[in-house]
Amino acid sequence: MPDDAVSEELASMLSTCTARQWWAEQDEGPYHRDAQPARRDVVEDRQGVALQLGIRVTDGRPGNGAPRAGALVEIWQCDALGRYSGFPPPDSSAVVTAENAPRVDYLPDQTFLRGRQTTDDAGMVEFRTIYPGWYPGRTVHVHVMVHVDGVVFTSQLYFPDEVSDHVLAQSPYAERPGRDTNNTTDEIFPTGGDASVVDIAPVGTGYRAGVCLVLPTIAEGS
Repeated sequence: MPDDAVSEELASMLSTCTARQWWAEQDEGPYHRDAQPARRDVVEDRQGVALQLGIRVTDGRPGNGAPRAGALVEIWQCDALGRYSGFPPPDSSAVVTAENAPRVDYLPDQTFLRGRQTTDDAGMVEFRTIYPGWYPGRTVHVHVMVHVDGVVFTSQLYFPDEVSDHVLAQSPYAERPGRDTNNTTDEIFPTGGDASVVDIAPVGTGYRAGVCLVLPTIAEGS
């Protein structure tokens, strides 16, 4: 069953996305964990600029375009200082990969900025989070994984660089200056990041962001 209804303002944004973007299968990265908590608000004790994030998932079969209700959507992201829950802070200079991600200090009870929701009848989910920070070698992003019809889709969501520049100049993000990678220089972004840059708008002191994604494997199915 779907979780609570998506807020009216976010549903309006998701219903009028600038484009229905084909899913870009991208790297899972080193920080995924199984059994993300089932919840809308993933912030816990993290400080940062508020972000209301919506994702709309549709069926890509020709002539269809129907919303994918009942799909399980996971997200996970770093905090304002580049840290993922359960893992130690990133090194100040080393680019983190699946091979060298530090796991010695793994803390299984930490769950901040991780969560999962089930899409509603309109194929939508909503998360309450904070704007992500950065870590070496990566542009600002949120990881996303969708489970539907026994298939797992993995990708990443991105943000306009000008918005990220503005956010990262604020506290607490500014405590970690020297961002070394943006959308233009990120090595993963060119593999489909243009298709998953969110629509974003200021809301009070935070932001509302949404993205509408079409699942390509379903388009190839029967």
